[in-house]
Amino acid sequence: MTSRRPSTTPSSAFAPPRTTRGGLYASLAASFVAGATLGQAPDAVPPAKKDRYLVKLGASTPDGQEPRLHSGRLILFFLPDTARWAGVAPADGPFQTAPYPIASVAVRDAAEGGEIVIEIDPLATASPDSTALGALAELDGAWRVQAVLDSDFTEAGHLGPGNLLSEPVSIELARDAADEVSIALATRLGKPDAPGPTARGVERFERTSRLLGDALRRAASIRATVVLPHGYDDLAFPRRIWPTIYVLGDFGSTADDALAAAPPLRDPRARAAVPQAVWVFLDTAAPWGYGAFCDSDTNGPMARALVEEFIPALEERFRLIPRADARVLLGHGFGGWSAMHLALTRPETFGSCFASAPDFVDFSAIGRIDLYRDTSFFTTRDGGDAPAIRSIIGPDDDRIHLVMREQIAAERAIDPRGRSGQPWAARDAMWSPWQVERNAPRPICDMETGAIDLIAGEAWSRFDIAKRLERDPASAGPLLASRVHVLCSTRDSLYRNEAVARLRAKLEEWRARETAAGRPPAGGGWIEIVDGPDDESLRQLAILRFHREIAADLRAAGHAEAIRLDEESRSPEAPRPAPAPRPGG
Repeated sequence: MTSRRPSTTPSSAFAPPRTTRGGLYASLAASFVAGATLGQAPDAVPPAKKDRYLVKLGASTPDGQEPRLHSGRLILFFLPDTARWAGVAPADGPFQTAPYPIASVAVRDAAEGGEIVIEIDPLATASPDSTALGALAELDGAWRVQAVLDSDFTEAGHLGPGNLLSEPVSIELARDAADEVSIALATRLGKPDAPGPTARGVERFERTSRLLGDALRRAASIRATVVLPHGYDDLAFPRRIWPTIYVLGDFGSTADDALAAAPPLRDPRARAAVPQAVWVFLDTAAPWGYGAFCDSDTNGPMARALVEEFIPALEERFRLIPRADARVLLGHGFGGWSAMHLALTRPETFGSCFASAPDFVDFSAIGRIDLYRDTSFFTTRDGGDAPAIRSIIGPDDDRIHLVMREQIAAERAIDPRGRSGQPWAARDAMWSPWQVERNAPRPICDMETGAIDLIAGEAWSRFDIAKRLERDPASAGPLLASRVHVLCSTRDSLYRNEAVARLRAKLEEWRARETAAGRPPAGGGWIEIVDGPDDESLRQLAILRFHREIAADLRAAGHAEAIRLDEESRSPEAPRPAPAPRPGG
């Protein structure tokens, strides 16, 4: 198969499908989020006009109180005012299917009731205080803009409690005229209600963590939603103690995933198809974007806190089998990587691991970028743009929605200090060292040029699962071969299949060496790459396959329930596999 823009070189056993760069505003918006000036020849004189954005902090202050002061970032999100985006809030961006304009400025001690005036200089360049403002002068036509004043850092992203939000405003902009736009930050976002009673057989569980609190110098805890199996609360039920399945969702997963999964997991008619266990949906939310349950400089000792504090408390509260072979890990995307990391680094705590489309498991294939050989995150070795996100549009055709340059530029436009709460900021928080002068984790690349940071790259290598196999084959090899099960698609939307293919090849090389040395590896682990399915189809395939194999693993360890359906739970329908959990959220 041939490739169109961006040109790519296969880095796995699979030739890439043809690619099409999609989106009417794609190339235009790429420069906006990067802070460039568009539409001019290199020597052209920029338009002699300055746009102004007047942002009023209109959220009300209670009577008798001094106006609240806000410090943080004022972020402007833009979407084209077209039928396609009607009803979509611009502040729900950045969008993974289209790179639309984002710009931000630093705000210090802005009082409610006051006004922030942003004057757009067409010659402005990005700085830590302002990003992409100069490019806003180039916007033309009908747009909708929404503003956020992000002063909260207790939750990931820009829509946390206490932040100020405007309504979307429809505007008409002219590149050759001085535009003035008025926006009112009229809504203060509230803190979500504390989780209360949920549904029958579903409980919230939270354990305060001294380890995390000491490391982060603030109160910290680990939370989970627990789904109890059919029969758990029945005193007459033959089983009284249960295995545990720990579910790690993908980036952006929430407690609602557990609520959606609970009914089919608890359905007595599905007991032959669904592993009978206590399902624990771990809360992976973190201020920097994702709490991966790996010990890191930024997120703290999350793996230690999980193993040493949370699980003992959970097993004291619920009737759980306190053995590694009765604790199963299940994850998708970011959660798939987390599950594999825990399986390899905490084998005394966890048994089998099931990961679908795991986040990059070999850093020599972060999409089409090799962390150890390439010099830039933005371009491939043949000089083309490194793709970031794609979708399937035909048997042999993909549409590339974002390239790496655009994805990282959007995060930088939200907050150049690395506090965007987006995927690359989350990976920096998981794997990078803390950078004191930045007061943030060290970014894996220069967010303007894409140049790979060697210090961050060295730190990331400690979390590279394939590199772990190379460094410590005597430990990692048997664990991967016996406990880890991985499923991925050749058409994965984030190109994670490239890394999975490389890990599989390295594991097969290790198996061959061990067999040649008279030590054939035992165990039923596997890594499979399925030809063709999109992300949603892969999720469903993984659910069906994983449920069956988890039940088999528990049965082999002596923890499976003998299914005996009584007359009350019989159904004329054949037992059906549950459509949940969706590990990716």
